[in-house]
Amino acid sequence: MSTIQRGGMITGTVTRPLRTLLAALLLVCGLALPGLAMAQPRVLSNSDRLSYTNAYDALRRGDLETARASARQADDRVLLGQVEFERLFHPDYVSSFEELSAWLEDYADLPEAPRVYALALRRRPDGAPEPRRPRRVDGRTWESLTESEGSKAARIALNADNLADARATGMAIGDWWVVGLASWRMGDFPAAFTAFERVAWDPTEDAWVRAGAAFWAARSAAHSGQLEQIETLLRLSASWPATFYGQIALYQLDIEPTLRNWGPQAYSATEDEGLRAIAFTPDIRIDDDSLIAFIDRDPQARRVVAWIEVGRLDDARDQFRTGLRAATTEEDRKLWSALGRAFSRQLTPRARDAEIIDAARYPMPLLEPEGGFVIEQSLVYAIARKETDFNPRVRSGAGAYGLMQVMPTTAAELSGDRGYVSDPERLYQPGVNMRLGQAYVIKMLGLSAFNGDVLRTVASYNAGPGPMLGALRKLGPDPDPLLLIETIDVPQARDYVEKVMAAYWIYQRLQGRPLNTLKALATGQSAISIYLDYVPPPPPAPEGQAPEAAASDQAAEQ
Repeated sequence: MSTIQRGGMITGTVTRPLRTLLAALLLVCGLALPGLAMAQPRVLSNSDRLSYTNAYDALRRGDLETARASARQADDRVLLGQVEFERLFHPDYVSSFEELSAWLEDYADLPEAPRVYALALRRRPDGAPEPRRPRRVDGRTWESLTESEGSKAARIALNADNLADARATGMAIGDWWVVGLASWRMGDFPAAFTAFERVAWDPTEDAWVRAGAAFWAARSAAHSGQLEQIETLLRLSASWPATFYGQIALYQLDIEPTLRNWGPQAYSATEDEGLRAIAFTPDIRIDDDSLIAFIDRDPQARRVVAWIEVGRLDDARDQFRTGLRAATTEEDRKLWSALGRAFSRQLTPRARDAEIIDAARYPMPLLEPEGGFVIEQSLVYAIARKETDFNPRVRSGAGAYGLMQVMPTTAAELSGDRGYVSDPERLYQPGVNMRLGQAYVIKMLGLSAFNGDVLRTVASYNAGPGPMLGALRKLGPDPDPLLLIETIDVPQARDYVEKVMAAYWIYQRLQGRPLNTLKALATGQSAISIYLDYVPPPPPAPEGQAPEAAASDQAAEQ
């Protein structure tokens, strides 16, 4: 049997003294994490694996009868229901009521059963008996919300400040992020810790989500007296140094991130990618025999392993996430975590962009706005990178134009020139576009409710100020800036502020510019003014004096 090796430690150099109360709570020594080797169990025989592989290949070709025949050759029926489901729902096939009803008789416990049942009802002939109803799926009955509907309902309740309902709905369908936020706002920090920790250790979750969950779990641990958990969780968050929360965690850990492919000594990343995402998973203490017994008795766990064996990794990840979310006891959670560890290479999505800060992914083309840069150049870069990846000819479906995606009506309002409405292609000119994009940023910074706050401004650049103003009304004056971001009703705005701010701080590093906004956020300040990072340009050099000398004179006077 093959084994899995632990890898992917944080790369960095400790350069600053401890600066925050949270950092002061951390252990001085590094976390000792012994190597781990866990065998990868198998559930399919060689012949069964070949049968299912042939079946899925036939499905991809649209050869539905061959797919069915190949799957039925397998002695182990662990994936037969899913193969039949894909055949019945193939776009080139019209399944009958009888076929759908027969599927439900055999596979009413599968996650796909509600979809089959709904279609069977629509195709049920007059007088035909009702098809078998699905049994419990993912720890709840079929009558309850589907996962996507439940997630929306949980978030809607959270957005409406119905915190108890949001938490109950989130717990029912496994939306632990909403459970964590609702618990935090209710002051139930132990419950918030448990919920955020579940997301943080889910190896199938997105790296940006895991970094945020690990950071919020660390915050919850600090508020609930679980001080021994803080460093582990901060280090987990920091293992994705290109993310928003990962960079805050790095600052609190006093670790300087390593910049790849930057400067005259540029070099490429060489670490093994495989286990970085779960390198800091807590010691779950499950032996191989217990894991094998768990896989043998749990149908969902068996499907995870079987899908891995036939190369259906996306299906395996979805099933793993379903099983992990549905685990109701500490022992079940440990068993699912052990399964994730044993198959970490297959279950962990690639998160290379989040795992390292690669300067090559943060281009700095020569940009010359009309009138020059009137806000931090790094912020212009970060917005342009997010909006268009520096393509000046982009037009969005909403009608925004150019490098920084400026709306013609906004351009007309900011400039007093209605010509932008009748001739919006003028906004394709990079210099013009950046002048107006910066003007919009300055307008947002100047709002009395924002007062120069860069987080509030960036969140409003893409979605307008409405969602941020709504979040401010919910939380009241002087709110926690991180909670403020997570309280924004519009998911696009929440994602936008994290992606742009993460890129902004990286651009600041690459240019040797201040990171005082990052410091303010990491040390718990409520006002994150963009002007904290502002460095005034040197004055014009007097005639006959070099610019460097003029700058030195200015510094000496200060």
